[in-house]
Formats: sequence, C-alpha cells, structure tokens
Amino acid sequence: MKLKTFILIALAAVSTTLAALAAGTNKPNILLIVADDLGYGELSIQGNPQIPTPNIDSLAHNGVRFTSGYVSGPYCSPTRAGLQTGRYQERFGHEFNPGPAEASSTNFGLSLDEKTLGDRLHAVGYVNGWFGKSHLGYLPQYHPLKRGYDEYYGFLGGAHDYLDAAGDSHNPILRGTNRVDNIGYTTEEFGKEAVNFIQKHNDQPWFVYLAFNAVHAPLESTEKYLSRFPNIEERKRHTFAAMLSAMDDAVGNVLAKVHDLGQDENTLIFFISDNGGPTAQTTSGNGPLRGFKAQTWEGGIRIPYIVQWKGHVPAAQVDARPVIQLDILPTALAAAGEEIKPEWKLDGVNLLPYLTGVQTSPPHDALYWRFGTQLAIRKGDWKLVKAPGIAASLGQLVAGKAVTEGAELYNLNEDIGEKNNLAAANPGKVQELAAAWNAWNAELVEPKWRPARAPGRNRSAVTDDDDNTPGAAVGKRVPCLAGPWRNGDALNAQDAPQVAKRALAVSAEIEPAGTNGVIIAQGAGLNGYALYLKSGRLAFAIRSEGQLTTVTATQPLGPGHFKVEARLAADGKVTLSVNGRPAGEGVAPGLIANQPGRGLSVGSNSRAVGDYTAPNPFAGKIENVRVETL
Repeated sequence: MKLKTFILIALAAVSTTLAALAAGTNKPNILLIVADDLGYGELSIQGNPQIPTPNIDSLAHNGVRFTSGYVSGPYCSPTRAGLQTGRYQERFGHEFNPGPAEASSTNFGLSLDEKTLGDRLHAVGYVNGWFGKSHLGYLPQYHPLKRGYDEYYGFLGGAHDYLDAAGDSHNPILRGTNRVDNIGYTTEEFGKEAVNFIQKHNDQPWFVYLAFNAVHAPLESTEKYLSRFPNIEERKRHTFAAMLSAMDDAVGNVLAKVHDLGQDENTLIFFISDNGGPTAQTTSGNGPLRGFKAQTWEGGIRIPYIVQWKGHVPAAQVDARPVIQLDILPTALAAAGEEIKPEWKLDGVNLLPYLTGVQTSPPHDALYWRFGTQLAIRKGDWKLVKAPGIAASLGQLVAGKAVTEGAELYNLNEDIGEKNNLAAANPGKVQELAAAWNAWNAELVEPKWRPARAPGRNRSAVTDDDDNTPGAAVGKRVPCLAGPWRNGDALNAQDAPQVAKRALAVSAEIEPAGTNGVIIAQGAGLNGYALYLKSGRLAFAIRSEGQLTTVTATQPLGPGHFKVEARLAADGKVTLSVNGRPAGEGVAPGLIANQPGRGLSVGSNSRAVGDYTAPNPFAGKIENVRVETL
C-alpha cells in the first residue's frame, strides 16, 4: 500500500509540473545542439573509448539517452528542414541537399509556407540565437534572421573551412548579414557566440540553436586539440579525434555558462547529430550499425540523441523507444507552455510525458524515410528497408522513385546490424510495413530540387559530402590518388597529397586556349598552392597560414603545347620552368605550414588560393598533372 501511495504521489507531482508548463507559468531556456556528421558510435557515452567526450556525456548522465534516436533524413539539409518544422521534410519537397552554393537550384530553401522552431518560440516570448551551419537556403528570404531568429553567426551553405573565413567565397561566414573576414577555429567560435548570447539574454527566456560544422569534412584542427591524441597515428583519425574533442570543449563552455548563471534547472537541452557518420571520408563511425551517411541503413539515420532538463527529466536514464528529431519542436513548445495545434500537422510528438514516465508506450507507431529510391519504415522492432545494394545502382539513388517491391526486412531488437534479411520468412510483416509506407508516401510531394554539382568537379570516389550527392561520380572517370591527373579531376582533402612542411614539385602538360585559368590547386585561402595562368603568364601561388606568396613567369606563354613546372624548395626558394627552361623565380617565407583543409582540383578552383577569382576555369587541355613531395 505504501508503494502504491508513493507512486500515486509521484505521478501527481509530475502531472502538476506538466500542467504548470502547459499553463505557461514558467518558460525554460532551450538549448539545441546539433553535431554535423557525428556517427552513432563516436561519443564515449555511446561506447567509444578512444575519444573522451565528458561534456557531451554529462548530458546523458544528467538526462535521458535514447538508444533508438533517429533523424528523418540521411544527410544534412533535409534533416535540418525537418528539425526546424517538426514535419517530415518530404511533405514540402525538401528531400535532398542542394549541391554547392555556386551551382544549387534557384528555388532551394526551407519552404516559406513552413513555420520554424524559431518562429514558434519567438511568438511566445523567446529571444532566439542561431550559431553555426544553416544549409536551408542561400537567398535573403531564407536567412535565419527572416525565419524567427534574432541573432545569427554562421554560414548558409554546407561544408565550410574551419580556419579560413574566405575559404569559400560563395558560402561566407556571416554575422547577421555581414561577411566576417577573419575567424579563429569555427568550433570554438560558434561555442563562444552561444555563451555570449546566453549571458546577454539571461533576464528573459532564450533559445539557442548551436549547429556546429564539427565533425564534418574538411578534417581540420589546431595543435591544441591534435596534441591530445599522440597515440593515434592514422592521420584522418587523429584529426577527427581532435575535432570531436574541440566540439566537446565548446559544449562544455556553454554548459558551464548555463550553470554559472544558475539556469541548470531552467534549461531544456537537446543534443543530436544530423545524420550518421561518413566513415570513409572522416572516420566517423556508426558502431554496430550497418551503412553510413546518405543511406537508409541504420548507420545513416540512427544517431546520438540526448535530452537533459535537470529537476524535470530523470537523470542517467537509457530509453530504447524510437524517437526522431521531429519531436524536438513539439517538446520544446510544450515545455514553453505552448499548445500544439492540430492544424500545424506536426509529425513530431511532445516527448515530455515519455521522458517523465507518465507515458510508457512508444511515442510513435511508426517512423518513415524516403530518399530518392531509398526508403525505410520502422514499426516496433521491425524495419523494412531499401538502401544502397538493394534500391538501385548508386548513380540512380537520387534520380528515381522509391518502391517497396524487393525491400528487405530486419528485426532490429535481434539484429541491430541488419545482417539477417527476414523478408522471405515473414511475408505478412513485409506486406504490413509496405502498406503503411505506401500510405505515408502517398501524402508526400515530389522533390523541389535534386542535388547539383559544381562545374569541373569529380571526386576520387563516390562520396556523400554536402556539395555532392551519392553516386554523382558514378560513370565519371575516377582519378588515381597518386596521379597523373587531367582537366576535371579532383581529390577530396583526405586523399590529396600531403604537402605540409614539405618541399614540392608541381608539373603539368598544357595547351592553353586562353590567357587565364587554374591548372592545379590544392587548398584555399589559408594553406595551399595553385599553379595557374594569369594574363598569359605562368604563376605559382603559395599560402601558408594565410600569407600569400606569388611567383610569376617573366614571359607569357602564347599558344602551343607546354610542359610547365613549379618547385618550392626546403629553404623557400620558388622556381618556374617551361619546357625545361627557367621561366621565373622568387622566395617564399617557408614551406606550407599545415595540411590544406580543401582538396585538389585540376582545371578550376572553387576556393581561390591565389590572386584570382574562383573558380577561374582553364580554357584548353591539361594532362599529366603531378605533385611530388621532395
């Protein structure tokens, strides 16, 4: 009897708390932290012993960690559109990334018919700050300051350099609507901006959307974080570990500010990733899950998902019920005392009753995905899925339509790695899930755009980066990592030559059909090099920690076939040659200090290294391009 009485009293207390929130007697601060491309298995709280993440882990120690947390899209922009609206993004045509800023569809952007989380919280008295990545539209009407946010510091596109504000002229760092010319390390900067905003608005309810670009490519860090992992020898993994550690520090600084202001019990905090890890590109791992970013296998859509609200949500709880990032909007609004109206047609649900134990049933009957020809539905422990290897060849993944015929069936409770296809043994379950998915799919609209590729781009392998799409390189020539290369070839940053602190020789055979254009470039405005024509003369630009050295040939080339070469010696001496004869020389302060964060491209350069305007395409023939470190 005493136990029964205690339970009734506890439930009454929880009900009273929820009723008070619904009545709007208290409006908690809301902190939404989104990691970029962080795999399911990378946090130490998720089982990774290699990279400590104590600050992010503390959210789980003080809150609820969902082990079946999902996002509604397997990569960046669609997930963020669903997050901001609480609705499946396919309902309003936001199914794909747009491609790079310089080549994206003119109608790309989060539908203006949709209200954002910022809009809805602003309407009930919140001051809102957005710090970091947007990826929801480049045009003025899609800017965060037009979508319910009072302050913005970040970038509007996809991937961005971590150290170079001018690394992408089409996707600049902005404060409000003004370009920022100089930055520190973006992971630190975005955290500092959030801290300053919280301090400034401590006397009113605030909402902070902290959307890191960490740990998305390019892999870049500073020595402060690299030095923490001397035992990780593999280069990509070493840098990734440093980047994740930097993000954890930034999260810790924000949490410390909340604590110092006495706002712990008045701040509802969410932590998620926008999709699974692209392991081949960055080493970001998805633990026991099958698949990667841009796939509807679990590895592309299941993510770290943590909710903390001290004094309101139980601490150190692990919840296996499936939830999705669409739930964050209605949960935040419910905490703010806002009634969720049916006419909003939200797909997310208010998680507060589930977090507090008032509701013990699953929050969702089923969760759904559509991504080109890929699809998935999870209902209970069962998942019906078509993903790479089932749906179509990679080149068709975003070009066709998804159909349930041929989908595979998995029991995720027994087989989290999706290894044992149970479709043949369970035709009734396949039929049930297919019917549910088809009914949901019938409510959706056609994609408003499909991903574009920037002119001249070709990847070293099929990738799922924000400025490309799965399969975009299928049917294209795949360049050898060691060269030689030719016009149109490109390597991502991880596959490009290791030129930091190395003497090097860059050579090519060219037949110019114009007087300007990039022959080969690696990097951008912080570290890198470029061999190019300027007003008909051969030029070699070297960037080291932003300092530019340019050596130009004494005579123009004119028409013809030429073998050109540029050398950077260990002492900084730069020499140019044409057809084996000296053509120019100069002196750089030294070697390139750090490995460029951007990749290698032949025939154009989307982020300028030298004194030219990107992409500066080369007119004519380029072949037998090589980079040798000496």
